[in-house]
Amino acid sequence: MKSYFEPTGRLIMSIGKDLIKDLPAALVELVKNSYDADSTYVKITFKKSNDELNIIVEDDGHGMSPDMVTGAWMVPSTDYKLKKKESPNGRVYQGRKGIGRYAVSLLGNKLELITIKDYIKTTAFFDWNDFTSDKKLSEIPISITTCSTNEHSGTRLSIKNEYNNNLADKITESDVLKIEKELSKLLANIADFKIVVCYDNFFPDSTKNITKVISQLEFDDAWHYRLIGKINSDFSYELAYYNFYTKEDKLFKGSFADDKIVNENLASCGDLYIDYRVYDKDPFGIEVIMNFINGNQNTKLSKTDVKNLLIDQSGISIYRNDFKIRPYGDKGFDWLNLDSKRVQNPSMSIGSEQINGRISIESEEQSGLKEKSARDGLYENANYFVLQRIADLSLNLLQRERFNYRQKKTKKKNRAIDKLFDFTHINEKMEKAVEKAYKNIKKYPDKTEEQIKLLNQEISKEIEILEKEKTEEFLEVKETIAIYQKHTTLGNVISVVLHEGRKPLSWYTNKLPQMNRKLKKFESEKNISSIVYNDLANDIDKLNYEAKQMSEFFRRLDPLASNKRKKKRKVNVSEKVYSVVGIFESTIEAKNIKVEYDMDQTIMLDIIEEDLYMALTNIIDNAMFWVQYTKYDEKIISIKLYSNFNNVTIEVHDNGPGIPTEDILDNLLFIPGYSRKNMVLEENGTGLGLSIAGEAIQRNNGILEVVDSEVGAFFRISFQKGDRSF
Repeated sequence: MKSYFEPTGRLIMSIGKDLIKDLPAALVELVKNSYDADSTYVKITFKKSNDELNIIVEDDGHGMSPDMVTGAWMVPSTDYKLKKKESPNGRVYQGRKGIGRYAVSLLGNKLELITIKDYIKTTAFFDWNDFTSDKKLSEIPISITTCSTNEHSGTRLSIKNEYNNNLADKITESDVLKIEKELSKLLANIADFKIVVCYDNFFPDSTKNITKVISQLEFDDAWHYRLIGKINSDFSYELAYYNFYTKEDKLFKGSFADDKIVNENLASCGDLYIDYRVYDKDPFGIEVIMNFINGNQNTKLSKTDVKNLLIDQSGISIYRNDFKIRPYGDKGFDWLNLDSKRVQNPSMSIGSEQINGRISIESEEQSGLKEKSARDGLYENANYFVLQRIADLSLNLLQRERFNYRQKKTKKKNRAIDKLFDFTHINEKMEKAVEKAYKNIKKYPDKTEEQIKLLNQEISKEIEILEKEKTEEFLEVKETIAIYQKHTTLGNVISVVLHEGRKPLSWYTNKLPQMNRKLKKFESEKNISSIVYNDLANDIDKLNYEAKQMSEFFRRLDPLASNKRKKKRKVNVSEKVYSVVGIFESTIEAKNIKVEYDMDQTIMLDIIEEDLYMALTNIIDNAMFWVQYTKYDEKIISIKLYSNFNNVTIEVHDNGPGIPTEDILDNLLFIPGYSRKNMVLEENGTGLGLSIAGEAIQRNNGILEVVDSEVGAFFRISFQKGDRSF
């Protein structure tokens, strides 16, 4: 005997209400159906009449025959669009799951379907209340009528909402504005299809009963930085970068597969077309955008208006066949974690509200990127994670160029600050004034030369006092910055502190309760056995050992934790190198990193100890991080300390993926905020470590430089022997 599934009416309600998450999603599904029908428009009307809210969705598409209504539209999850893939007019089908039509059950409890094809009008009426019972689908009758007509083809869905428990029963003005924004992001570059929204007696104010064509929230050429182009399925790319301020353009050609960080065996996510438009949201940047928009579009937007519009269109969206895939690009859905990266590194990283980005993907068959049945994004498979990775790497190209440009602007500002502390012109000005006064006074015999000299002396004295005060203030600021840099370095090793501290603390947490129970047992029994005694003795010995280990660890960190700047003193450099490496001992062991030494252990430096500590900590920490991505069998960090006729030199060399030559030539590594961890990895680098190291060495009249190397990263610290530091 054979048996068959006989679903109840609740299946339809489940499809509609459980898989379609919200009101905008439901309307999006119906818009897609109109598009698939080759219509030139879809019109959505919100109409209130007495106690009812009607939502009417109509188009001028091909329409449906009676057989299509009963054999396709009323049959869940048909494979019609999967087989056909394209509409009669060549449009790639958007609704391929076969469930979008049941979004109407979310919008109201009654539906009147009117569709015309080949001059045959088919009318069907659905009462969704009938689908809440245990009746089988075959037991729920649907009223369907047909007749001839002279009307043109198309489909009209009239959805009634009688204020029951449906989602649409509380639609407000703010809700429909949200819907409009959602629809404005739905389409990309589709000229032969329009979305129209109408309001009929919907608002209390009758003047708001209007019809509007939904336009894309896009400012055309209103951006500060842009990256656009194609990334191929093999990870090769050709991308164009533009800078609005400088009118600069730059072409990037290469392959992300060539990056030593990218796994060459990654799954493909197909060809990608990207368009990133980035904004500076400082007052000047907003003003530039405002003036551009108002000038091109003959509008009078304020800075606040522009800020709000930028937020409305912000985020990085994913499109397929010119239709947006929700929720990518929606407010609050930061699928690339842009905001968290910006918090970690605000100088380099771009936040989600600073970018209007679009990534166009290929079909599911070509890309492996499959949409969920619930229409809430893509399945997070291997292809999806590759998409995230490639999106990050391509965005980093833009972030690097933006960062470089903004740093050049900052240097100009810094030069202006330097002029602020240059008092030479004051002296010159005053001397000229005195000279002029002297000449004038000389015309009058009653004004003696002594008075002139006294005047000149007094002015010079005041200038000297002013110069001294400002110079002292400047030096004080530099000292304060040095202390803050030291504290930042301490923050960079906090993860190590936590890792090292957890081991003994974990032991304390587990062992101390055991010791307590043993002591209570001893107290209750009023005696002590040799076993209990030995256990307690061993526990106490272990406690003392762990305490000493923790004490030693924090002793090593002590030079970084001082709130007071110390003076130079003679130190043995090799000892400090060993001490710094000791901080990371457990990490080195856990990651199987081999540290090789070639050091002259007799070399002494007259140096601020904490500055040397700070510089070495950041350089070695950087090497430990990157060496784990080496392509070689062994992870090696080499530290060399030597002295020659002119210099004392410390070299730290790893066999990791290395540093791009362009980063070295542009001197980006020592600029605060620039982080290669953000550029090539999902890591939140601060971009401060190497800049702090450079400043620390510079304060001691030394030089920290990065050397271009065929293998790994190569840093060199050098001090001239002619310097009094030796």
